[in-house]
Amino acid sequence: MAPAGSPAAAAAGDQISYTSTPDQVAIFMNGIAYAHDSLSLPKGVDARVVLPDSVFADTLVLREDGQRVARYRLDRSTGSPAVEWQSTPDTADTGDDGLREVTLEYLIAGVGWSPTYDMWLGAQTDEMVGFDAFAEVSNGALPMEDVATRLVAGRVDPTQMVDAVSQITANQYIAGYEDPLAAPVAPAAAPTGSMDIQHVYDVGMVSAEPGDTVYLGLFDGSLPARRLHLWNAQTDDQVSVIYKVRNDSDMPFAEGIVRSYQDDLFIGSDFMELTPVGGEGSITAGYLPDVRVSRAESRAALSTGGFGYTDEVELTITNLATAPVELEVVDQLPPEAQALQATVEPERTAGNLLRWQVTVEPSSTLVLRYDYKVE
Repeated sequence: MAPAGSPAAAAAGDQISYTSTPDQVAIFMNGIAYAHDSLSLPKGVDARVVLPDSVFADTLVLREDGQRVARYRLDRSTGSPAVEWQSTPDTADTGDDGLREVTLEYLIAGVGWSPTYDMWLGAQTDEMVGFDAFAEVSNGALPMEDVATRLVAGRVDPTQMVDAVSQITANQYIAGYEDPLAAPVAPAAAPTGSMDIQHVYDVGMVSAEPGDTVYLGLFDGSLPARRLHLWNAQTDDQVSVIYKVRNDSDMPFAEGIVRSYQDDLFIGSDFMELTPVGGEGSITAGYLPDVRVSRAESRAALSTGGFGYTDEVELTITNLATAPVELEVVDQLPPEAQALQATVEPERTAGNLLRWQVTVEPSSTLVLRYDYKVE
């Protein structure tokens, strides 16, 4: 094997062999990396470069002295794929140092990353939270020794449809999901090879052996937050505690899992959507233990006959705590509902949602009633 920078000492017709070890990688979130390898080889000598086993060979871009190599072949006879090409006088006789500059770029499977977040809730205030962001880099493919690394918040798949990203929970969407692409759920799968890049993190030089998982700190600090109480009456039998955390850092937070801690205890984990700088991420951090909720619905046929009916809905909230509780109550009408009547007028928003902002006093019960008909 001849290392990069080796002098031109071989006679014409010889072949020099080299094992590709990338000096730059861009790592995607679904176990794909874009690798760049640069080396210097003697002029006038045919070359053979062994590629990583998990390379996507059809993505290889091979250049000599900045020009694409027009003819090369891929050899798998020895197990690991190797690219071979002949040196030509046109490319071999340029320059005075007896070397030709070769670059290889390719996609490789088995190297990926994911963001992980830790949120620390204070006992005295809900206006600030501690927040840590890490990148978990999993290397199952190639030796990395001081490799210039970028982490791409996005996914690419050169052979299949792009994987759908995790979807936002209904409660996060109701509480105010911020999506810079204005999509409440994951975008539709893109054609083969497409990607949706949210952000690129330049993390500098990284070393990792195959099989290693490396953790890289991205952010560590305190962020402003708002604590919301939300009861989604259609689906939940508890009141969710949702923190709206404002990203006051200098980088976006890619979508990922947030683990929450309070009073030195782990209290749960939740998915956080992509949160740009200045935006708010929605993180569910448990439920209100001292608030009981229930939804009751009764239906009666209309006297006019046919298949029409009237629905009566009763939403009950009981506060067993010693302090008042403010919360948002959300329910949903069927699209065909008509003639809504309510004891407390709700705000009607997109998706046929009904919203009430209420305060329930200590040791008391609040009941919201409404009815509608379907003809």
